[in-house]
Amino acid sequence: MKGIISVFLLFLISFLYSCSSNEKVEEINIGYIAPLTGNAQDLGADPAKAIQLAIDDYNRYKKETDPKVNLFIENDFWKGEKAVPLYDRLRQEHQIKILLISHSDGTISLQKKVKKDGVILINPLNNDALLSKMNENTFLIGKKTEEAAQVIAARIIELGLKKITGFHVDNTFMSIFSEVVKKELKQQNIHTNIIKVGIDQTDYKEELTKIGNKNTDGMVFFGYKNLGFAMKQAREMNINAPFFGATTTLGKGFYENSEGTIVGTEISFFTPNDGNYVLGMKFLNRFKSKYGYMPSSVWPPLQAYDAINIVLDILKKKKEMSKGDVFDEWFKNKLHETKFHQGVCGNVAILEDGSSRGIYFSLYSIVGHNEIEKVKR
Repeated sequence: MKGIISVFLLFLISFLYSCSSNEKVEEINIGYIAPLTGNAQDLGADPAKAIQLAIDDYNRYKKETDPKVNLFIENDFWKGEKAVPLYDRLRQEHQIKILLISHSDGTISLQKKVKKDGVILINPLNNDALLSKMNENTFLIGKKTEEAAQVIAARIIELGLKKITGFHVDNTFMSIFSEVVKKELKQQNIHTNIIKVGIDQTDYKEELTKIGNKNTDGMVFFGYKNLGFAMKQAREMNINAPFFGATTTLGKGFYENSEGTIVGTEISFFTPNDGNYVLGMKFLNRFKSKYGYMPSSVWPPLQAYDAINIVLDILKKKKEMSKGDVFDEWFKNKLHETKFHQGVCGNVAILEDGSSRGIYFSLYSIVGHNEIEKVKR
């Protein structure tokens, strides 16, 4: 009799183990739309690797009851109009529940779709007053555009410059950046003439001829790597005014296109010195160890790493969801509970309007190829 009971117990244990091991692990699919190539690839290629690094860590160390996370990446070539078809593909092929997207124009174009589909949209680069007015499914985890622009305006005012000229690329982010600078300078009676240009433009001689050396005592370059050509052409035309740049001036190709004339440009930028230095350097060293190089522009992957880790921290709590909970409603509530995320960029908090605080840019000077130093006052 004891033998029969033992055999039965072994069978029961085996059956229960089999049922447990065959239980399907829940999977959450996340999409990322960003420029992997093209004029602004540093705003997408390195952040994509940072996001993948965080997800790999999560999947490796997560509890068995936590959902597995899959990442699917699409290249938008930094063209906002590609956001909708790429999003549709991610939804149709992978049923994504969360989307990270770097482009401001793309963020705006997807508003109706993410609300209708119950998808959480997170912009891990840009965070401004315009984007904070988007629907409640949209969140912004990054520096405040207006504050980053004010860094440049304050420096121009500090130096006592009175005639500012230059260029800004005609997309939403650079337009906002330019308008903030102009508004700040106007209050100090500083004349500005910042010309709107296309992202693919490479010849600026016509505009520079009109500007001339006598009509400017400071030039701004708010855009991407092709504005390196504008820097080079300005110096060739003996325009010797100091240069100022936006947050993207250390992007891949900018230095090369300028043929070194970018050196001395003062920019609004962010490094681990401006955030959590220990965590920031730990992440960057891991990035270099895994991918074999250090990003030239470090803030995009730093911000993306914080954004995805906030997402992953919430997904670890998914077992707390009740059966009647709707995923996007539950996830939004959890995002709004984020008041002190200790990340590589500092201590990040999500505000009521979906924007964030805690990431602050400083003034840096470009001193060589991929070399910068903080400007001392």
